[in-house]
Formats: sequence, C-alpha cells, structure tokens
Amino acid sequence: MEIDPSERRERFFSALDLGPYAAKLRSLTPQGAKPISREAILRAFLAAPLEGISTFTQLHRRDLRFHYQCGFSLHESVPSVSTLSRVFQAIVDKGVAETRFAELVRQCRDEGLIEGEHVAIDSTAIHAYERKHPRSGVQPSNRVNWGAKFDAFGNRLAWFGYKVHLAVDAKSELPMALTPDFDTL
Repeated sequence: MEIDPSERRERFFSALDLGPYAAKLRSLTPQGAKPISREAILRAFLAAPLEGISTFTQLHRRDLRFHYQCGFSLHESVPSVSTLSRVFQAIVDKGVAETRFAELVRQCRDEGLIEGEHVAIDSTAIHAYERKHPRSGVQPSNRVNWGAKFDAFGNRLAWFGYKVHLAVDAKSELPMALTPDFDTL
C-alpha cells in the first residue's frame, strides 16, 4: 500500500495514542512557564527519523507545516533546543520509550503480527545527538560513548553514540526485544 508523502505524518499520528505518555512528562514545565504540549513534542520526536531530522536544532528549525502536523500551536513559538533536549532526557529517565515499546510488542503479538517462531538477533550502532568527546578519558557508563566494530571486509567502523542488540521476528521484520549495550568498546 503506497501512502502519499503529504499524508504520511497525519496517518502515522492518527494511529498513536500518546496521551498517557505525555502525561508522564507534564511535570517538566517550570513553575510559571507557559506549558508546551508534551504530546506534540513526542510526535515530533517520532517523526524526526522519518523526515531525516537528526538533531534537536534541525527539529527546532523545521517548517511550520511540520510543527502544525505534530500538534504545536501556530500562535506560539516552537520549543527551544534546550526544551527539546530536557524532554528527550526525561523520556529516557522515566522509561517512557521502553514502556511504549513493550506495549507495542504485546499489541502486535495479540493481533498476530509478531509470531516469534523464527527470530533474528543482531546489533546496530545508534549515533548520538551529543557533542563528541575525545576517546581518552571517556569512562563507560549508561551515557553516550565511542563504539567500534569490524565489517564483513575487516574494515574497522567507529561511531560516537550507543549500541543496541535487537531480536526481530523474521517473518514480520518487527522488533520483539532490545537491549542497549553501554560497554561499546
């Protein structure tokens, strides 16, 4: 089924109920500050990879149509880069992404989309939004780090970010489980 690119975001968002997850993030608004829709920010984060947006700055500078489709008010300014960064960190700290992932996997199993009879397991690099740090002096932690691996031709590939191990249903090609690897070196 082909989806017209102009309808892609709208159809994507109509299938998502982000209200419960946005509620977990509402406490981030400083007292006295005008609240920015956490649900709109979550939509923007989900749409970013689909649109080739890889930094908070790019997300902040995106056109009005994108921001409107994500649910931001046209009468107010878009969230600052620091606001986007704080909300993203809260998503990580409060486990919002892990909770939603587990619920989606359960829902896909219930609907028969994921069978789990044949599973493929592999890992992949996830590049970080953060500023790169020198390799010396970086201590392994649950934060961003340098990672490296060898490709099929023996070439060493290095990245600054994270590494994640995935278990994927071979038939549907949908992820079933993931585990971050914080010791990438």
